[in-house]
Amino acid sequence: MTTAVCFQCGHLKFGSFMPCTQCLAKPQTDNELIVSLAMSDHYFDQATLEAMGEYTKENGHPPQLDPESEKTFRRNFEEVKASGVLDQMLRERDDN
Repeated sequence: MTTAVCFQCGHLKFGSFMPCTQCLAKPQTDNELIVSLAMSDHYFDQATLEAMGEYTKENGHPPQLDPESEKTFRRNFEEVKASGVLDQMLRERDDN
């Protein structure tokens, strides 16, 4: 199971790219998808995810990635996007 932080409201949810059960937001843009991927238990422990969620709730936006991390996440995201897997996964998400 993947735990992630909603990029919009900071609520902890299941799946980086899934809709938030609290605010119903779905990451759509590349930046939203990258941040949603980054704010998951694939990269951070539970305590850090909770802190990210609190930051998002208090500030109305997720914490900013440092420039080097942002480059890495963007490069990895672009590779997945180019493979077509992301499009398929987002279509399946939106069909449900």
